[in-house]
Amino acid sequence: MIRIRGNDEAQWNEVINKAIDKTRFADVSTPNPADTEFSVEHGLGTIPIGFIVINQDQAAVTYSSDTVWDADFIYLKCDTALVTMRLLIF
Repeated sequence: MIRIRGNDEAQWNEVINKAIDKTRFADVSTPNPADTEFSVEHGLGTIPIGFIVINQDQAAVTYSSDTVWDADFIYLKCDTALVTMRLLIF
């Protein structure tokens, strides 16, 4: 159960509603060396608001890079090289 405080409730509702209505899964492998930007095609047709790492084959932190996301791709970095992961993009 998620408990929401204050003004964050509207934002969480937007995330949950978009996650239910528009989601895509992507299977990716991070580049070598670590902390190198990589793109993930999402196919949503709109600019996503976030991603969740569903599964990965080793310990790693995946995070947004400085490149602005668009209606076709999100741009990420990972602190570990050659991680295979599944992302939920919403």
